[in-house]
Amino acid sequence: MNNLLNIQETARYLHISTSTLYRWVHRKEIKYIKIGSRVLFSQEDLAEFIRINTVAQDVA
Repeated sequence: MNNLLNIQETARYLHISTSTLYRWVHRKEIKYIKIGSRVLFSQEDLAEFIRINTVAQDVA
């Protein structure tokens, strides 16, 4: 089952503030699910978001 996280849980998971997360939602920089007035985030989508935004380290 794909677990859903609310704003506070997602902000803690990503180690960011809730205001930053709300800004990303407003700018559609992160995938979210809207159910009524609730904004939720799929753990699968968050894992993909982290993967996409991971900067590879150059190995010399």
